[in-house]
Amino acid sequence: MRIFITGATGYIGRVVTERAIAEGHAVHGLSRNDEGDAKLRALGATPVRGELTSLDVLRQQSAQADAVLQLAYIHDWGMDYEEILRIDKAAVDALGEPLRGTAKGFVITSGTAVVDPDLAGGETSEDSPLAQTFVLKDRIHSERHALSLSEEGVRVSAIRLPPYVYGRGGSYFVPMLMEAAAKAGESIYVDDGHLRTSDVHVDDAATLYLLAASKAKAGEVFNGTGSTTVTLRELAETIGEALKLPTRSVNREEAEAIWGQFLTAFVQFENRASNRKAVQELGWKPKGVDMLTDILSGSYRELAEKLRQV
Repeated sequence: MRIFITGATGYIGRVVTERAIAEGHAVHGLSRNDEGDAKLRALGATPVRGELTSLDVLRQQSAQADAVLQLAYIHDWGMDYEEILRIDKAAVDALGEPLRGTAKGFVITSGTAVVDPDLAGGETSEDSPLAQTFVLKDRIHSERHALSLSEEGVRVSAIRLPPYVYGRGGSYFVPMLMEAAAKAGESIYVDDGHLRTSDVHVDDAATLYLLAASKAKAGEVFNGTGSTTVTLRELAETIGEALKLPTRSVNREEAEAIWGQFLTAFVQFENRASNRKAVQELGWKPKGVDMLTDILSGSYRELAEKLRQV
C-alpha cells in the first residue's frame, strides 16, 4: 500500500514508518522542515512538506493514499486547548474527505485515559464511562469527531494509546520522570504508590496501527496497551534503581513542587485499559520487553548513565 502518515517524524510515527516500509509499503510522511525530511529519507520514506494546518496538502496526500494514519497532535500545553481541538478537527476533516465511499483505512490516535478508572480496580474497556477529571479528558472530542466520519462512508478507526508508550530509549513521560528524579536527587511516588498504569512498547504500538489500517471496521476503537499491572511505586523504584537514587513517598503538594501540576495530574491517574478487543479482533500480539526491564537494563540505560553524570 501507499500509506500517508502525519506525525511521521515523531517518536511513534518514525517507528510506524519503519515498520510499514519493512512490510513492503510505500510511506509518504508529513514533515515540517529539512530535519524532518532527512529523518524520513533515512527511513526510506518520502517527505511531504506541510503541517496540520496545511489542509490542501492533507487532502491531496489522502486522495493518493491507500491508507492514512493520523499520529500528529499538538502537544503545546501553553496553547489554548480549544484551538488545538479546532486544528485537529479541521485536519481530520481534510484527511477524511477523499476517503468517503472507499474501503481505505483511516486510523486516528486517542488515549486510554479518556475513560475513568474502574472503581473496583479492574481493567476498563473501550466502552467504559468517560473520564470526568483527567487533565486531558477533552481529547475525547477529537476522537468522537473523527469516528463520526464513519457515518459518511469513511473506514475510520481509533487507537487509544496508554499513558506510557516506551522503548528505544525514547518516549515522553518516561524520560521526563527520569530527568525530574535526577534533578531532585530522588525518585518519588505519591502516598503509597498503589495506583496502576497502562503501557505499551513503541514497536507493538506501531504494529497495531498497521493492523487497524488493514483490518479495523468503520467506527471501531481499540486500546493499544501491552500491560496494565505496573504500580506507580514500582515505576518510581525502578527509576531510582536505574539512576542509583533513593526512592521516597511524598504527598501530592510535594509532588507538584517537584513535577509541576500538569505532570502530577497526569501521573496520579489510575489507568488499566484492557487490550482484549485488539488482540481478539485484529490478531495483535504485544511482545516487547516490559517497561520496568527496559528502564533498568534495556534501552534507557544510556539515558540513565548520562543523568547519573549530571
